[in-house]
This record gives sequence, structure tokens and C-alpha cells, in this order.
Amino acid sequence: MAELQRVLRPGGTIIILETMGTGTDTPNPPDFLVDYYAQLERTYGFNHRWIRMDYVFDTVEEAQQCTGFFFGEELSDKIQANQWSTVPECAGVWWKHV
Repeated sequence: MAELQRVLRPGGTIIILETMGTGTDTPNPPDFLVDYYAQLERTYGFNHRWIRMDYVFDTVEEAQQCTGFFFGEELSDKIQANQWSTVPECAGVWWKHV
């Protein structure tokens, strides 16, 4: 945080975008990020909102192929089971004016 504030111009804004869950309709962040997200708000004074940032593909097969490498077999199986060509993604946006 100190480095972000050091390089930011006076009156600037820090914006952080992070996943809040892939393959979910509402936020469900990975366990290993929950404490980090809480610190951004409680310790560092960031504001927060979540938004949908779905991945849109032409076919279910394309969705599986393009996401499987990065997100793994579990999401690929979920895409197949739900026949998703649009894969839900929740993203968190944190911002702080300094």
C-alpha cells in the first residue's frame, strides 16, 4: 500500500479489481482472498462494490476449452452440466482516493 500511495499523484485514485467468484451468480470469493479483501476495506479504507463480468462464448464447447486451462476441470464440468456458453463471473472493485 505504501508503494501504491508513493507513486500515485496527489488527489489520485487507487483501483483494484479482483475475482469474487467464477461460475457463480453472486459473490463467492476464494477462501484465500477473503482476509485480503477485508483488509482493503477495514485497514486501508477502500470502498467496495461487486459487479458481474461474465465470460461470453459462442458455444458451450468454446466456453469449456477457453476456461478449462485457467480455471480447471471443476469449472469445465460445471459449464457442461449447466450448458453455459456464458460463464458467470463476479468481480470486486475496490477504490480509494488519496
